[in-house]
Amino acid sequence: MRRVKLPKKWDVREKRILTEDQTVRVIARLEDPIKLIAETCLDTGTRISEVLGLQLKHVDLEQGSIQIAQRNWRGDIDVPKTERSKRKLALGDLSDRYKVWIDQLKRQEPEAWLFSQADNPKEPMWDSGVRTALKKAAVEENCDFPGFGPHSLRRANITRRQEVGGSSIETSQIAGHANTKMTEQYTVVAL
Repeated sequence: MRRVKLPKKWDVREKRILTEDQTVRVIARLEDPIKLIAETCLDTGTRISEVLGLQLKHVDLEQGSIQIAQRNWRGDIDVPKTERSKRKLALGDLSDRYKVWIDQLKRQEPEAWLFSQADNPKEPMWDSGVRTALKKAAVEENCDFPGFGPHSLRRANITRRQEVGGSSIETSQIAGHANTKMTEQYTVVAL
């Protein structure tokens, strides 16, 4: 196609994130595994599909890291969204929580899903249960807004990382974005 001009992209919903206090209160209402999934999205900036695509072989407790090598989008297991999305991320303070979580898993082989369905441990969890639990917790804390979900936690990570002095290039690499323009779209600038 030639001479086709696409209109400027518009947002369906306002890009918002919870305050730090609201985030703490919402996450405090969650229980594992939803709580650990939400904390992973918030602390590492991963997409929900990347967290739900984790298998035991992707977790290195000695290094305190996770390897993003695949994603699970509603049962469709595939490569991550972009080539740059394949990355290794530090777990930081979540390392101990991951160790406890892994120790209590029913299946310990490398191919086992880190977050499996409650009634079928051989299948990975879907994002809908995480979304529902997050929305419920946000409603209970009176801080829900249209579009709030796991992706809001990713947006909060990207924004806060830059607020404390991280460069857009560094943030883009950690987020697995194809370029820094995408990172700019995720950043919610405080007025």
